[in-house]
Amino acid sequence: MPREMPSHRLLYIDNLRWSAISMVVIMHAAVTYSPFGEWYYREHPELSIGAKVAFAAYQSFQHAVAMGLLFGIAGFFAAGAVARKGVGGFIRERLRRLGLPLLIYMTLIGPLTEYFVAGSWRSNPPRTFIEDWWLHLRSGELLNGSGPLWFCLVLLLFSAAYAVLYQARPVQLVPRHPPAAVAVLGYAALIATVTFAVGATFPNAKTVLNVDVHDFPQYPLMYAAGIAAWKGDWLRQIPSRVGRRWLWGGVVAGGALWIVLVVAGGAMTGDVSPYGGGWHWQAAGMDVWRSFTCLALSLGLIVLYRDRFDSQGPVARFLTRNAFGVYVLHAPILVAITRLLHLLPASIGIKFALASLGGILASFLLVGFVARRTPGLRAIL
Repeated sequence: MPREMPSHRLLYIDNLRWSAISMVVIMHAAVTYSPFGEWYYREHPELSIGAKVAFAAYQSFQHAVAMGLLFGIAGFFAAGAVARKGVGGFIRERLRRLGLPLLIYMTLIGPLTEYFVAGSWRSNPPRTFIEDWWLHLRSGELLNGSGPLWFCLVLLLFSAAYAVLYQARPVQLVPRHPPAAVAVLGYAALIATVTFAVGATFPNAKTVLNVDVHDFPQYPLMYAAGIAAWKGDWLRQIPSRVGRRWLWGGVVAGGALWIVLVVAGGAMTGDVSPYGGGWHWQAAGMDVWRSFTCLALSLGLIVLYRDRFDSQGPVARFLTRNAFGVYVLHAPILVAITRLLHLLPASIGIKFALASLGGILASFLLVGFVARRTPGLRAIL
């Protein structure tokens, strides 16, 4: 018999979500100083081989896990929200919670960040902000200006697709045993196969509406995994010992496989192009590594937080309330901090640490004490 999902709040998921969003801020701080990735403002310092490897390792693991984990959590809560509110209520809530911040970011926050904070809109001859804004609007470039809120854009698409599928075949809570290790590895193989096929078919494709084409296959499959986890009530049932195995497997086996791929694939010589797509064994290996690491560490972290961090004090409640607002508004805050740090005569390691810590603290404080107390913003942040 179908059962109702317990009504109590999953505090460990709240804690995991604000932790993941904090890591997104750190990731963008890393992109600022490393040779890898794209961001509004970047410095291009001379780095030692050790620093390059350290940045590459951190960014690779973060890239493999963070967004897939967030999409999985989103799918989990989407399934519960549709079951409680119905399709109409779910869509209205998604449009308010995702659509409005996305629209505001694309039309206002992103352009202000580029023009005034990052200085990346450099027109010649110089134009006013309104002139540049109108030029980008007419050219359609603002459609690619979602910045980190591409996540909200993709979630809106997934929400609409799930609502349609739910109407055709409603998803009910039917507790069942969590999938065995073989099933998890098989799902990782599926994600890797689809990802490699997309990368091989479109080797030169970068982004569409600011969404990375090669990375995209992971997202709907992790979203679907989250829905399945809600339906089967899996998060509550995964044994602690199983979660620990996945966590250590993701760290140890994932770390070892990453080292092999980097050393054997030619990355140490500076040639990273075969890893990004096309019919290259390096691309296939990296897709396998990323898919396995995503699932292993996602499962391990969920169980770790469930067992160790399923409570909240005043600080954790504050971080939970303001986590989404930080995701929306951290870009201009972080860019302003890193541009100020450019004047500091310090090593890149110190600047990265200060940018990461300062970006997280400043973002949470400004969102919690300014943005969410501003009329009109509290409802969408």
